[in-house]
Amino acid sequence: MLKKTRIAVIGALATFSLVFAALMPMTAHAASTIVLWAGTEKESTYKAWADDYSKRTGVTVKVVGKAKLQDDFKTVGDADAPDIVIEAHDNIAKFRADNKIEAVTLTNLKEFDANVISALSLGTKLYGVPLATENIALFTNTKMVPKAPKTWAELEKIALDLAKKNKSNKNFVPFAVQQGTGGDAYHMFPFLTGLGGYVFGGTPGKWNKYDIGLDNKKFLNNLSLVDKWYSSGLIKASVNGDIAKAAFTSGNAPFYVTGPWFLDDIRKSGVSYRISAIPQIIKGYSPVPYSGVQAALLTTYAAKHNVALETKAALQDLASASSQLILSGVALKAPANLKAQKSFSDKDIAAFGIAGKGSIPMPAIAENGIMWGAVGSAWVKATSGQSKAAAAFKAAAASMRDQIE
Repeated sequence: MLKKTRIAVIGALATFSLVFAALMPMTAHAASTIVLWAGTEKESTYKAWADDYSKRTGVTVKVVGKAKLQDDFKTVGDADAPDIVIEAHDNIAKFRADNKIEAVTLTNLKEFDANVISALSLGTKLYGVPLATENIALFTNTKMVPKAPKTWAELEKIALDLAKKNKSNKNFVPFAVQQGTGGDAYHMFPFLTGLGGYVFGGTPGKWNKYDIGLDNKKFLNNLSLVDKWYSSGLIKASVNGDIAKAAFTSGNAPFYVTGPWFLDDIRKSGVSYRISAIPQIIKGYSPVPYSGVQAALLTTYAAKHNVALETKAALQDLASASSQLILSGVALKAPANLKAQKSFSDKDIAAFGIAGKGSIPMPAIAENGIMWGAVGSAWVKATSGQSKAAAAFKAAAASMRDQIE
């Protein structure tokens, strides 16, 4: 009798388990599977590493491409959330404030530049694995401009002379730098620094959100040049990303400011080019770009999925020189790992590195989110005839101060 009762209980439990399992919602996670989110344009890059990592370790990494990664990461439920997120370093403060990411430790910390580590740090803690560094630079059509201009004044003259010669060509853009109606503070940043402006005072990892440099006297005194750029037709807000890229790749622009993300398209276009820094505009100031650090971030969901240890091991692997060479070989970006940099031989990526010397890491503070709209709008107003440049940047500075507590 006891034996029959035991069998009946076991059978009932088995039936309950099957029913319960059937009722459980499907999630993105399988046992011991790490889920990695990356932007859709980066999906193939991280799949290359994931396949290699799986072969070496037996651990499955599921790579999910996200067109709206930040929006989805903000609203995702625990069950479907990623364990690793690939994002730019300037998002870490926001993600940390929302309790979305955790600090990481690396055994090979010395294999990274101090500025790169600072860019991913909040206080004394590191909040991401540096994967790749990137910045914008100046592309020059060498057929149109055989000799590289040494100064901004020389570049300006060449561009405007070519514009006169191509007056009947509606697709000609004398200086292709993207803005559009929404503005683009990132691509216009070298012109801000080159004229003596800055966004936040301080240094990487120690930014002073109360020190806004958009209306400092030296910068304001130089902004008449921006008014001249607009009136001469050199730089106009109406040139958006698509127009700028199309103009250069079709041979209708002598100069183009962009990053390595369009390098493959430019190579395929057949246009002969050189990559360099933007020439000095005003003596005493360097027109340096922002530098971005692509990073792998450990999410707080990894522990909830019971894959925290596996995820930390995968992050340490992503920090290695060998894995970063896999990523850089697919994505055409300079690896953050210094050992990997020595082995990475792409001459164009090396040129980007030279052009980015002295670049400023995008501030990894929440207040930087305010900057994009304010500064982008100022550039649009100044280069579309809506406002004089000095007035536009005074308004941008006031707007930022009003929004910062």
